[in-house]
Amino acid sequence: MPEYLILLKVNPAKLAETLEALRKMEQKPVAGVDLQYTINIFGSWDAGLWINAEENAQTLQFVQKKLKDLNGVTDVYPIPTFPHGDTGST
Repeated sequence: MPEYLILLKVNPAKLAETLEALRKMEQKPVAGVDLQYTINIFGSWDAGLWINAEENAQTLQFVQKKLKDLNGVTDVYPIPTFPHGDTGST
């Protein structure tokens, strides 16, 4: 299953509120997407999420339906990545 790192820029006045909302997000926020974990980032980006999605379209749906409308989010940058976990192959 493809993995994505999604970087977020957040309005500084809403940072604590937005981070709390991310932490409380459902593990399956939209069909086909599994939220693995959220992270705080220091630098150009403020927060991030690692997700698994069955298809790119589901990632786009997650970004559009859940992240773009989240109070305080000013920019979203999804990055497709290669799976880093144990795939069970040798």
